Amino acid sequence: MADLRRPERTFTIRNLCNEFKATPRALRFYEDKGLLNPAREGLNRVYSHKDRVRLQLILRGKRVGLSLSEIRELLDLYDENDDGAAQMARSLKKFRERASALEQQREDIDGALIELHQACARLEQRLAEIRPDLLPRAADYDQVLRARLDGHADAALGK
Repeated sequence: MADLRRPERTFTIRNLCNEFKATPRALRFYEDKGLLNPAREGLNRVYSHKDRVRLQLILRGKRVGLSLSEIRELLDLYDENDDGAAQMARSLKKFRERASALEQQREDIDGALIELHQACARLEQRLAEIRPDLLPRAADYDQVLRARLDGHADAALGK
């Protein structure tokens, strides 16, 4: 692992794709967007240690839901000569904003699930009163839906 951090070490597109579980197409896309700037040896791309770090930051930003423009802003700060202080400060602000947005989404999802479960209970109760013969189909549907969500759709369908 220490060998990866040597500034003179270079990487091929295959090296980085394997290390970060990315596709060559993704790396070329980031290059087209100006987020990566590998050197060229003939037709081959040669990625520096700096490119590797930038790719790591791009993928981390994508994983937490930052836009490419937000990632570019943070990468541009990475190039400043201040031991990363400006980048860290801006990243902290962006990450806190993103965490807050995700927490709000989680609350919204939790609320929607509560409403859906309550609606299902009301519908089952009403259906039991007026057409109890339809309830087994509703239960079958619920079983298949739950199995799909759990990744076991074939087992629920008896396959």
